[in-house]
Amino acid sequence: MHRFYIYPEDVNGKEINIGHDEARHAYSVLRLRKEASVAAFDGRGKEYLGTLLSLSSKKGIMRIRESRLALKDNADITLAAAIPKLSKFDSIVDKATQLGVNTLVPLLSERTIVRIPQDKAADKRLRWQKIAVEAAKQCGCSFVPQIALVTDFSSLIMRISGYSLALIPSLHEGTVSLKKFAKANNPQSTIIFIGPEGDFTEEEVRNAKKHGAIGITLGKNVLRCETAVTMVLSVLNYEWKS
Repeated sequence: MHRFYIYPEDVNGKEINIGHDEARHAYSVLRLRKEASVAAFDGRGKEYLGTLLSLSSKKGIMRIRESRLALKDNADITLAAAIPKLSKFDSIVDKATQLGVNTLVPLLSERTIVRIPQDKAADKRLRWQKIAVEAAKQCGCSFVPQIALVTDFSSLIMRISGYSLALIPSLHEGTVSLKKFAKANNPQSTIIFIGPEGDFTEEEVRNAKKHGAIGITLGKNVLRCETAVTMVLSVLNYEWKS
């Protein structure tokens, strides 16, 4: 069943207004027509089942047959990932959405090669938010993570105290096993730092630990940024959300 992404204000009593982009895709690509059974979600936990009353390439109307509110996981996860080269951050957004991240922060660290001009930052953020929406539509997520503004690592670690737990995977010494640590802890809110190609610098790791972050190891292999994201989130999902 096709799922539409909507905004809460699109719901009007027993009907939902389908926006232009969603309607165009449904009409021109999926070839949906009146009376088709469809679903809608607002990315904040509300899900709707119903049928199309009308649909064109510009707009649509869905009649609500059933609505439900998905329960939010107790484990609130923020992923702060350094922006890798090429379009790999697109993949990070996709995987993080599928694995239930609540907030995703594009991170700039000392070894981050990609630098986004200030005049293009808003467009990048909008692009990544759309990727998150598409990933949620595809995998059946009820929640869409919020994509934050591009943030400097040095400023973000100053906010570690606002989380129950902070983890920083690193190749440096003084780390503990992710698996063992996840089994022994079940925090309400966690921020996870994923470094760039070349890892965080020793000073960055030291400063993160100084502000309360726990250094963890992901094993003996050196992982790509996007692989590290998938591994960490998969382990935490298994231990905290399954």
